[in-house]
Amino acid sequence: MFRDAWNAMSSDQKTIVGVLAAIDALGKALALRDLARAKDGRVRGPKWLWAPIIGAVNTLGWAAYFLIGRKRH
Repeated sequence: MFRDAWNAMSSDQKTIVGVLAAIDALGKALALRDLARAKDGRVRGPKWLWAPIIGAVNTLGWAAYFLIGRKRH
């Protein structure tokens, strides 16, 4: 099924999917790096809870971390 959908896409559509996937991977990597380096007082909630949220909830996970999880000083 996935292969059929992928083969049905134009090259422009495949490029867009690739760029969006790269942005998502970069967002996850940056969020996990930031979480690992952040002191406990700079993160809302426990750090151990944010790690699986960032990794498992696709784009919403790392976006939520940057918008909600980090405290602004």
